[in-house]
Amino acid sequence: MSTLLKMAAALALLGAVPAFAADRTPEQVVKDHVASMKTANVDAVMADYADDAVVITPPGLVPTQQPATGPGVYSGKANARKVFVVLTGKDSIGGIRAMETSVEPLGGDVALLHWMQFRGTPQQVSGIDVFVVRGGRIVVQDIILDPARP
Repeated sequence: MSTLLKMAAALALLGAVPAFAADRTPEQVVKDHVASMKTANVDAVMADYADDAVVITPPGLVPTQQPATGPGVYSGKANARKVFVVLTGKDSIGGIRAMETSVEPLGGDVALLHWMQFRGTPQQVSGIDVFVVRGGRIVVQDIILDPARP
């Protein structure tokens, strides 16, 4: 195969990747996000985020959060990465891997992720993440903990 033909084929494949990503529904993007989280591969997790994504976390989720009180707001993909480094780190990955999830598409570009960790134990924690997905990329994620404990 000639070099020119190989380059043309490679460019065609590269052009197909964004189209595939843009064709994913918000529900599929969230399912892919959960699967990547469970592998603890931060690069794979971040591949689903837009460059200008915003991730909102409960107070104290990220130990280095500034200010330390109130929700954490991480604007931009590089900042949002801080959240997922914590969630896929050695202190959190057990709960992530055992997490029970269901995705609820709300239509348009919004999907909810219902999740629970450590069901039936004193460590049980659950919540809902709200995702806004555009062009196959997460642009907003709001992590909301359920206030009730078992």
